[in-house]
Amino acid sequence: MQAWNDFLARQTPKAIDSDNAICALDQTSLLYVGGDDASDFLQNQLSNDISKIDETRSQLSSMSNAKGRMLAIFQIIRIDGGYILVMPRDLITDIAQALQKFILMSKVVLADISDSFARIGVTTTQHEITQADDLPDEVNHVYQSDSLISLSLPAAAGRSRYLLLSNDADEAIALWQKLSQKLAVNDELDWRLQQIDAGIPTIYAATSGAFVLQMSNLHKLDGVSFKKGCYPGQEVVARMQYLGKLKRRMYLAQIETSHCPQPGDELCTKGFTTADSSGKVVDAVILDDRHCHLLFIAQIAKAEAAELSLCDQPEAALSLLPLPYAFDEES
Repeated sequence: MQAWNDFLARQTPKAIDSDNAICALDQTSLLYVGGDDASDFLQNQLSNDISKIDETRSQLSSMSNAKGRMLAIFQIIRIDGGYILVMPRDLITDIAQALQKFILMSKVVLADISDSFARIGVTTTQHEITQADDLPDEVNHVYQSDSLISLSLPAAAGRSRYLLLSNDADEAIALWQKLSQKLAVNDELDWRLQQIDAGIPTIYAATSGAFVLQMSNLHKLDGVSFKKGCYPGQEVVARMQYLGKLKRRMYLAQIETSHCPQPGDELCTKGFTTADSSGKVVDAVILDDRHCHLLFIAQIAKAEAAELSLCDQPEAALSLLPLPYAFDEES
């Protein structure tokens, strides 16, 4: 895909336009899981029911350690001969190594295929784009041709979002040129912002192993099956679902600051600057010189009583924003 990389190097990102934008997802990686036993293997390792997807429908899922702490969250796409797990670049080596340990005698192959595909994110409110034949019209549905995969993702504040993967450089360049005539060209921070506003958690290396599945609201995003068989951490997840009361969950917020926090940064009880297990930042993206949006996981009682602040920026005002999905008293 050198031709694609050379083409991207000549593109100039513009200021973030959250309503209508296209961006190259250079920090997004693709792990291929194939072989005769790929389906059974993933069914035994991940939180969701892999049997529920096919080449026209994808799913959100996660991988946890034995303590029920998530190592990664994936968007999983079924392709001819296997699966593609979409994840941040800084996780793919560790996740591939973690999965490799469980292969044993199974007929499963793993490969980082990121460099074989152009990865493009599209965010738009334009009807003429969303009605294109190669863009699915339902969330998590997939369109596939010989060289193109397009996936519809949950909307962010009414904006339709798509992940496009192409293993044909000429096709990817032509697609980019067509879309960029109508959409702003942004960097990948714009895509992260859309994920944040859609309330979709991303696990990075800094937060791998930090959160139990339900803390990240993954059960509200169809990212887990409570009816499938065992997988690492399943007992912890099930116990929290059926026997415990969730004491932490993920929130969307805006913070007044010119210094946006990073994944893994600590939240404290207001008035304190030392980490006290109140919460952690999941992801955050700067909006302008005074504000950023963030997802954070924190103690519910403290978050809803407005008793939290960033440990290293206690003076920065933190305001909760509504998530695009609802919670009841039990979740």
